[in-house]
Amino acid sequence: MLFLLLSSCEKESDLPFHDVLQGKGILQRVLLFSDIDSETPLGISEEYEYDDDERVSRVSSPLYEDGEVLGTIWYDLYEYNSLGQLSAIKNFNANSNAPSGFINLKNTTYTYTSAGKRKIEHIEYPQINSSEYYLYKYDQNRLVRVEHYGSTDQLESYVEREYDEEGYFVRESNYAYDNQLLSYTKHQYTGGLNTRSDVYSGSRNEHIRQILKTYDDNFNLSVLDSKELSPVSSMMSYVLRYEYMDE
Repeated sequence: MLFLLLSSCEKESDLPFHDVLQGKGILQRVLLFSDIDSETPLGISEEYEYDDDERVSRVSSPLYEDGEVLGTIWYDLYEYNSLGQLSAIKNFNANSNAPSGFINLKNTTYTYTSAGKRKIEHIEYPQINSSEYYLYKYDQNRLVRVEHYGSTDQLESYVEREYDEEGYFVRESNYAYDNQLLSYTKHQYTGGLNTRSDVYSGSRNEHIRQILKTYDDNFNLSVLDSKELSPVSSMMSYVLRYEYMDE
C-alpha cells in the first residue's frame, strides 16, 4: 500500500499531507454538455445559492429545456452548526402530489471529531423509513478509510484511500463487505492540482473511465471531462463546465 503507517513515536506534524489546491471562486452553476467540443449545454446540472457568510445555503437542479428554465427538479438545503461546520443537508424532489410541489426524500447529518474532522455521515430516507451511515477513519490527519453501513448496522462496503510519499491522495479502492475489490481509482496531479483520475474495474482490472480536469488562472475547476472507456458500461460520457460569480 502507498500510504505510510506511522509508528507511535512519530508526530502528526511529521506526516506529509498535500491538500489539493482549490480556487477561491464562488461557484454559481455547473453546466452539462455531451462532449468537450459541444457549445450548447444539455442542461444545468446544479445552481448554487449562498448565505450572508458566503456558505452554500441551497443547491438546486433546474428543469432545463431548449435553453429555458421551466422549473426545479430537486433542491438541497444546507445547515451549519455553531462552529460553522456543515451539519445537515435536506433534499427535496419535485412531486405533483405534494401540497408544496416537493417531497423530502433524504436527510443527511454530519458529526465531527474534536479536531474538526468528519466522523459520521448519517442518511435518513423519511419516505421509506430507512437509513444508512458512513464512518470516517483517519491515520493521524489523513482520511484512510470510509465504511458504509446499512439500516441493520451491517458493513456493506468500504473505501480505502492511499497516499504517496509526498502526501498526495493517489488511489482509492472500493471493496464489498467481504473484501472483494469492486473498483479502484488512480489520481494524478499537476502543480498541486488533481488533473486526471483513471477508474478501473476490480474483477478484470479493466480501464473503464478517464476523468480529465482543467482549471482557470485562479485554480478554480473549470472543466471536467468524463469519458467512458468500457463498451459494456451503463454510464455515459459527459462534460461539466463550472461558472463562478464575478468578484
